[in-house]
Amino acid sequence: MKLNYQILIIVFILLHASNALAHHTKVTSNITYAEKVNQNGVIEKLKLDLYQPKNNGKKKIVYLMHGGGFIGGEKADFNEYSKYLARQGFVVCNLNYRLIPEEFHEQLNYDIYATSLVSAMDDLDSAIRYIHDNSDKYGFNDHEIIIGGYSAGAVTSLHYAYINSVDDLFLLSESDIFTNFTQEKQSFMSKFTEKKYEINKVLNIAGSLLSPYLIHEDEPSIISVHSIGDDVVPYEMGDTDGTGIISYGSKAIHQRADNLQITNNLITINDDDHASFGSGIENENCHDCRVMVDEFLSQ
Repeated sequence: MKLNYQILIIVFILLHASNALAHHTKVTSNITYAEKVNQNGVIEKLKLDLYQPKNNGKKKIVYLMHGGGFIGGEKADFNEYSKYLARQGFVVCNLNYRLIPEEFHEQLNYDIYATSLVSAMDDLDSAIRYIHDNSDKYGFNDHEIIIGGYSAGAVTSLHYAYINSVDDLFLLSESDIFTNFTQEKQSFMSKFTEKKYEINKVLNIAGSLLSPYLIHEDEPSIISVHSIGDDVVPYEMGDTDGTGIISYGSKAIHQRADNLQITNNLITINDDDHASFGSGIENENCHDCRVMVDEFLSQ
């Protein structure tokens, strides 16, 4: 009897040690993935933090982009959620991207917002290329690519995922914020229609699209977390953060996905605001959101 008890203790210790190893995460901080010029002509070093789980059985890599209305926020906002995802077996790239320079904050207009959106998409593209082009160093080429973020980061990820053709660029050009966009800038955007690496899934936390018709058949599956009471980014359709920019939130996006039979899951939060599940942080109104997102992304 005593021997059996000792064996059980040894088995328990071994299982506990195994779980600890499985959840161990290697974090490499502040990797420079690109150097780019911002809107006031200053060169910025763009950095990301890479989270690598010890047990990388899922073969999935998540690129996260913070919120902040394109004028604030930083990758540190997603530190806690990055660690959580890594513990679930995902590789995570948590990145900074170019924001609107402070000197422009008192004179924001459609052109500045449009430029910031395109710049952020370009930075996401560069981060993906950097990681996957360096396959000899990181070894992630066989990984499924998931992109996502919160608020402005979600807006960026959504547009990057669903701009895939010249027709999409034309549709985008009809939005008010692209009215004064130069031909040079419009030509630059064509790079997003020829992505080097396929996007498989999108994680949208309180984001929106300038048009739900950017989404077409056989495009990336999507999971969204959005509060009905969001007064910054519309849950359905409306003004975005008081800018006058009309965008289409998660309800409209998922109605479009349903019509196209794209795999999707909309987690609707009642009685809360824009900050609900912001940066992947749970609260009493979304106490199991992480588990639901994890299950969807793991499929």
